[in-house]
Amino acid sequence: MSRSPINLENNGLRVSEEDLSKEIRELNKRIRELESSISHILQPLGDMERAARSYFRLVDLAIRCGGITVDVAFPEVKDSISKDIMRVLIEKNGQNISHITERVKERRGTASRRIIRERLKELEEQGLVVKQGEGVPRYHLTNEVTRRWSQMLGIDI
Repeated sequence: MSRSPINLENNGLRVSEEDLSKEIRELNKRIRELESSISHILQPLGDMERAARSYFRLVDLAIRCGGITVDVAFPEVKDSISKDIMRVLIEKNGQNISHITERVKERRGTASRRIIRERLKELEEQGLVVKQGEGVPRYHLTNEVTRRWSQMLGIDI
């Protein structure tokens, strides 16, 4: 089937509809390729933007609160011993009561296993700490604590 030529007035060329359709298909193909290339370029830029946002959030917290502390992330933890226990478990999760007592003692100068045990029980009741294991149990931060701490740092988990 022969198509009639189209007269393009601006440059005096005669082009068939078939040639124009072919050219349009080729241009559409190139546009899709360019869109794909651009999306590959934009993804790392989006990642960089999220990282920069997280960084500036940390800087803002440090300026406003004097640092990223247990006090900022977990305002419901009121007493200083419980805050120290949280700090110890943030530094190294999954410790037994002896290790926690030792680390709290290093921070405070004094700590008793009885008081640490009582505070751990309170933190368990608040849903911040969970006891795992038989015999010599280890204490872990809950997933909620990990999620909240990660959000403070601007990390999505």
